[in-house]
Amino acid sequence: MTQVPVGVRPTKRCLADLGLSLPDLGQPLEEMENSVVAAAQAVPVQRDAGGARRILSLSDRVWFKVKTGDQRAVVTQMNGDDVPDGVPWGAGTWWIGAAGHRQADSPQRDFYESIRRECTVGKTVSTARLLPDDWDWKRFTAEQAVAWRREMKRIVTRLIAMSLTTGSLAVAEFRHHRIKALVRVDDGHEAYLAIIAEGIPDPAIFALLLDCVPGIAPDEWQPEPSQLAAMDPSPGEIIWSTLFPSEVASAILELDVDS
Repeated sequence: MTQVPVGVRPTKRCLADLGLSLPDLGQPLEEMENSVVAAAQAVPVQRDAGGARRILSLSDRVWFKVKTGDQRAVVTQMNGDDVPDGVPWGAGTWWIGAAGHRQADSPQRDFYESIRRECTVGKTVSTARLLPDDWDWKRFTAEQAVAWRREMKRIVTRLIAMSLTTGSLAVAEFRHHRIKALVRVDDGHEAYLAIIAEGIPDPAIFALLLDCVPGIAPDEWQPEPSQLAAMDPSPGEIIWSTLFPSEVASAILELDVDS
């Protein structure tokens, strides 16, 4: 499947601080073209090398400084309890909590000083307001779903193209499952396509795989065994098949070349 993102993501608060418009879900926020966001990507490596500069006044958790030009930001790493249930381990680990401008002419207007005042009540420091909220995690999950679908479409398209050109079963191996594609032509020169999965018990996930095949409507698929392909699933396999028009095959070959 797709790799777990390890970038440093701006929170919604940070996006507002920087005056950035929200991109569509196909663009991860950590890949936005902005100098602060780009500079923040180096913080995890700098931290591991001992070169990241900590903000000592934000003492309730570890925050690091980001400096680029006259812009400033604060970055932190999530603890295990900070990450909502359902988010893959290691994902959404690093976040930019807030950003602003350096004000060299006035210590009272300095970005880091203003963040300290914002997060301090009496002698108590709490940076909870700078952490990702429900919106940030929902955005992250939505990006993951879009990325997964894009990667699955690429894989399924590639498997179909391989079977088309070789006449054999094409297989993609994962840790806990397999995805296969088979294109065959019967004696009447009518072609059919079968999508086969092993180790994917969730019907919704398999339905998404079928939806990754361009040019085939959902109601054109049928489960095997059927009169169309007459394929008997092996234990643990799910097979769905469909008639495979030549124009759809040509479109898939073109998509595979472009990918």
